[in-house]
Amino acid sequence: MNASLFYYKGYSLRNKEVWPAISDWFNAMEERSTYLGIQSDFHTHVHDLPPQMGGCYSNHTKQAKINQKLVDSGPYHSLPDTNLTPAPKDAHLEAIARVVKHKDAIIKVNPVDESTVNTALLATLTLLAKGEMKKKVKLGKDSDVALRYIRDRINVPRDMSIFAARKLRGALEATAKTCGEREGPSISLTHRRDQNPIPFRKFESC
Repeated sequence: MNASLFYYKGYSLRNKEVWPAISDWFNAMEERSTYLGIQSDFHTHVHDLPPQMGGCYSNHTKQAKINQKLVDSGPYHSLPDTNLTPAPKDAHLEAIARVVKHKDAIIKVNPVDESTVNTALLATLTLLAKGEMKKKVKLGKDSDVALRYIRDRINVPRDMSIFAARKLRGALEATAKTCGEREGPSISLTHRRDQNPIPFRKFESC
């Protein structure tokens, strides 16, 4: 509810001035390790709800539009989906490790050709690791589409923690901006078959 109200109605349940008790309840939850292990983020919630509920509908207010842009494109550290501070210093390393582990599947399911995705993904990981991209790297013409496709399909906490996802989404968006403003294929409102886990399974030989 916290995520959907923020995104579709422009309303924040964690506004301490308006709802101090609810804000304190969320903060108390974030002190429990059992909750932190399953904590999701706004982006994951608002885009997996429509197929489950038969639709989620914006009230099209100015604040709702601002919030939607924030959730979809960042800056992600500004989102009120967690009040935990500071972010873990190794959050970027968690993101890198998760991408490296599933790199082949990430590239395979992307709608853009493999060579373009691979180069763009390497540039993103370099940005995460070093804080800057290689100046001589040349990204393919569809790299913005490829990277935003990945950005929109990170699932928290299935894929990584909320802070690692913030780092990765931010790096994907920053890298995508260097080559264009195009979005990837839209997230379906009727199903989430783009979240099929089968290509990401690791089979071990007997």
